[in-house]
Amino acid sequence: MLVELRIRDVAVIESESLECGPGLNVLTGETGAGKSMIVDALVAVLGARLTTDFIRTRAERGIVEARFDLDRSGAAVGWLRERGFEEDDLVVARDITVGGRSRAWINGRPVTVGMLRELGDMLVEVAGQHEGQRLLHSSTHLDLLDAFGGLEVDALRVQVAALVSRRNALRAERQALIAGERQRAREVDILTHQVREIDAARLQPGEDEELAARRTRLANAGRLATAAQSAYAVLYEADGQAAVDQIGRARGALRDASAIDSTLQTMSDRLESLAAEVVDAAHTLSRYAASLEARPDELEGVEERLEVIRSLERKYGERLDAVAAFRDEAAAALERLQWSDARVAEVTAELAALEQDLAARCTALTELRREAAGRLEVDVRRTLAALEMQRTRLTVAFDTAPDADGLAVDGRPVAVRSSGVDRVEFLFAPNPGEAPRPLAKIASGGELSRVMLALRHALAEAGAVPVLVCDEVDAGVGSRTAGAVGRLLAAVSTSRQVFCVTHLPQIASLADQHFWVEKESSGGRTRVRVHRLAPQERLEEIARMLGGREPSTVAREHARELLGRPGRQAPDTGAEKSAAGAKTPAVAKSARGGKP
Repeated sequence: MLVELRIRDVAVIESESLECGPGLNVLTGETGAGKSMIVDALVAVLGARLTTDFIRTRAERGIVEARFDLDRSGAAVGWLRERGFEEDDLVVARDITVGGRSRAWINGRPVTVGMLRELGDMLVEVAGQHEGQRLLHSSTHLDLLDAFGGLEVDALRVQVAALVSRRNALRAERQALIAGERQRAREVDILTHQVREIDAARLQPGEDEELAARRTRLANAGRLATAAQSAYAVLYEADGQAAVDQIGRARGALRDASAIDSTLQTMSDRLESLAAEVVDAAHTLSRYAASLEARPDELEGVEERLEVIRSLERKYGERLDAVAAFRDEAAAALERLQWSDARVAEVTAELAALEQDLAARCTALTELRREAAGRLEVDVRRTLAALEMQRTRLTVAFDTAPDADGLAVDGRPVAVRSSGVDRVEFLFAPNPGEAPRPLAKIASGGELSRVMLALRHALAEAGAVPVLVCDEVDAGVGSRTAGAVGRLLAAVSTSRQVFCVTHLPQIASLADQHFWVEKESSGGRTRVRVHRLAPQERLEEIARMLGGREPSTVAREHARELLGRPGRQAPDTGAEKSAAGAKTPAVAKSARGGKP
């Protein structure tokens, strides 16, 4: 609820503070006293558009600050929490300078006016004779009806919203799969060719290096064979000069000498081993030379195999291991694409089953809404009758929007949203025989005010913001109906804080807090003053509202009777006037020469 409203240098308000309370808060005063300026200031601090006319003459800026207790505003608490604000206490502020610069704060943190307006919509609803009222917008009617319907409607609506979300996801997935079918087919062909081409090569790890070395040997077979044969001859075949012969002679010389000196036997044994190794090396070279006979066909085959490998490396990777990795990735992508074809069928089947379930739940939700609408129509009709509008009827109009690609409900494709398929609007027929019309087209301001009040009474607990401000809600209401209007406002104020600017004593007498607004002039300047009235002061103000500037004894008795009605405590007629020095209605009248 609104705890305090501070206003400085706004219009003709110099500096005023309203300490508000729960229940029904009324503002009274003579016509032109400035009551609506209080409402304008509250609307301004919650993000309404401002101009420099908002600033008091000769002031540099106009400032409004409002403090709220958020205990009853879950939406606002959630909004603040999401943005990192403290949630226990809320202070919003707004100012505009003579240069036209407007600034806004939430709990001392600078914010945009748009953020302030967004938060304000969760805190305060202003009901006056204009089309800016929340209930006038048909876009709000479905949510209000659902809130009126209660927990069963709310639970089913949550289920519908979840199904609609899943439906949207499945439809998007199916559309993406179908839209990409041609592209997917092209990708399948490409990937299939790539995998087959690599698999056909039957690549082996390290094969490229082995083939390169083999190609080098084959290309130089003649030179290698000559070298091997020459080395063989030196080691084994040179007439009398072969290395094996030379070693044999050396070994023979040492064999005789070792008989004299046994230490030479070791060297003789080493030469014997060396001779054996030379013989082995010579035979190995001979075989190697024989293997290097020119084989042009084999060289050509090696070159062809290397070209296959080089071609794959140019396409798929710089090395054979990179080509192999590419092949595995392509095979995995191919499997995913081929799975997509099956996924289309799966999604289509799942979507069909889901839409059947969704259609059934939407139908059930519509039935619950129609039942709630019937109760709402009866409730509002009774309230309007008490407000002397017995012939006015509320009709909750239901409709759906055709959509060729929508949800099939009762054999017709209709648009579906997270709230279901229903489009709801509150319509009123002011007189029998007239077609129901939207709220915004009700011509009479007073008639509209009472219709809106009846709706708010019925929807008191249905998605209501915590503070309702009624400006001119009693316009066009006669004394016969004023009591009923007051009782309705008092009833609404049991579930939300209500502020009412009123000229009707029947309404003012039901207030939990009563503020009196007056204009005064001094020093060539006009100022608006706001006083919270004590019990005796309330008696004088209500008597003034009943009998004019100089209320009679009869008016005071009538005022006392109004204040003493059941549900309101009778004022203490012997109470002292305000000791704070505020100019109460009675004091003001005495200053003007009237009778208190």
